[in-house]
Amino acid sequence: MQTSKNTILITGGATGIGLGLAEQFLKQDNTVIICGRRENRLKEAKEKLPALHTRVCDITKIADRINLVSWVLESFPKLNIVINNAGIQHNFNLNSPVDISAVEKECDTNFIAAIKDDVFEASRTSI
Repeated sequence: MQTSKNTILITGGATGIGLGLAEQFLKQDNTVIICGRRENRLKEAKEKLPALHTRVCDITKIADRINLVSWVLESFPKLNIVINNAGIQHNFNLNSPVDISAVEKECDTNFIAAIKDDVFEASRTSI
C-alpha cells in the first residue's frame, strides 16, 4: 500500500485512535479528513493538527452520512482511503434491566451505520 499522497477520510477521527491515525498519516504527506459528532473535539484536533480537514457528522444520522459523502466527493475527489473508526461503548450491568435504546445506539454507531446503502446511493448520484 502506498503510504503517502493519499486522501484519507477517518470517521471518529477527533480523539483517540482516530486522531492518532490522522496525525501519523499527515506526517506521511497525506491529505486527511476527519469527522465526528462533537464540534468542540474537531476544533481541538484542528488546533493540534492545522492541516486536518474536519466535518461534523453523526454517522448514525442518514442526513449527516449523505451530507458527508456529498461534501467529501465534491471537495476531495481524489479520496482513496476510508477508515471507519467511529464507535461508542457503553458499560452494561447484565444483572439489572438494560436500556435497549443505548444498545441500539451502540450497534448503530459501531456497525449498522457503516454498511447502510444510503451512503452508497448518495455516492453513485454524486459521481
